Amino acid sequence: MKWRRRKMRKRLILIVGIMTLVLLLSACGPASERAIKNADYPIVLGSFIDTEGGILGNMILLALEDKGYEIVDKVQFGTPDVHRNALLEGELHIGIDYTGNGQFYSEGFQEDLWRDADEGYQAIKGYDEENNNLIWLSPAKANNTEALAVKREFAQENDITDMYDFAEYVNNGGYVKFITSQLFAEKYTGLLGMEEAYGFTLNPDQLIMLPHGNTAETLSALANETDGVNVALAYGTDGSIADLDLVVIDDPLSIPPVYEPSAIVRGEVLEKYPEIQEIIEEVFATLNLENLQEMNKMVIVDGASPRDVAEDHLLQNGMIEE
Repeated sequence: MKWRRRKMRKRLILIVGIMTLVLLLSACGPASERAIKNADYPIVLGSFIDTEGGILGNMILLALEDKGYEIVDKVQFGTPDVHRNALLEGELHIGIDYTGNGQFYSEGFQEDLWRDADEGYQAIKGYDEENNNLIWLSPAKANNTEALAVKREFAQENDITDMYDFAEYVNNGGYVKFITSQLFAEKYTGLLGMEEAYGFTLNPDQLIMLPHGNTAETLSALANETDGVNVALAYGTDGSIADLDLVVIDDPLSIPPVYEPSAIVRGEVLEKYPEIQEIIEEVFATLNLENLQEMNKMVIVDGASPRDVAEDHLLQNGMIEE
């Protein structure tokens, strides 16, 4: 009888030991496996289909997953119109857009308003919250708008940092051959507006006008000085700018509208999980024109994946854990 009791006691000790080991191993598992904060409500995240959309989308994805959220990955979801409609219809819960696009989504605002970074953001933020229950979070300070770019050496030799300096260079007889799209050259939110605001004029023989706005082509022409080009149409965060050692001429008056990237969250999602706002805004606060140029270059030129580039940036800034 004593032998049986001793045998039973050993079995109980063994069972308790196994159960304890299982519990310890479970506690040491990844945070995402221990406690999903939204297990009953996976958050669907999308972005524009372009390179920058891939980088920004993956930043949000990785940051939220690191904090224990289950995310349905729709990064690089589609073109701006497809992405916008998906947000409006609730197919996406979180998306990424640019403040300047607010002029196309809203009504009743003066065109000049979109030239001011804060006023443009507040306008579309208020409009979309009231009319569409979409919440625009604080944008990154990286204006991805149309701009003039020059070689860094040229800018330094001629003391050109902003459009006032460029206007002075032109008015003093400096050589200019500007490659641009015809649309940018002929609109008041483009070259015509810059000429009027900063007080200079480019003659037709100083322009090479293309029927499209492909900045990969304009910046390549600038880097290679094709047909004497020394100024080119660019977008503020173009990866080619970093790759080719070019600089964007600052536009203090923001003649082309300001396009700062912002995450957009459906109101019901933010109401259910208000803490995601701080997580996303902390990520976007680490972004600027130069590091977005460099990250775009890493994908477009160096061949890195948007996810790897996003992860490296978050790790370097202490936003996620390895």
